[in-house]
Amino acid sequence: MSDPEVLDRILQTCDYRFRTVHCPQELKPADITAAKWQVSDEHWTPWTVVDCSLLPAGEVWCHMNCLVQLENPPK
Repeated sequence: MSDPEVLDRILQTCDYRFRTVHCPQELKPADITAAKWQVSDEHWTPWTVVDCSLLPAGEVWCHMNCLVQLENPPK
């Protein structure tokens, strides 16, 4: 079983977003989960897609051009 303190520290250094975005590759909506991790007090990794409804389960590599929509959602 995982140590609750370690799990809590991991969760505090992660940021997740769940969005429906327009996939520029497939030209249709995609439900994505994106994550970024804190690597120091002031620095975070770039957003990374960790799940996408348009890809087979467990497969998340793509061009990730949809990530721009996390910071600038369409109006």
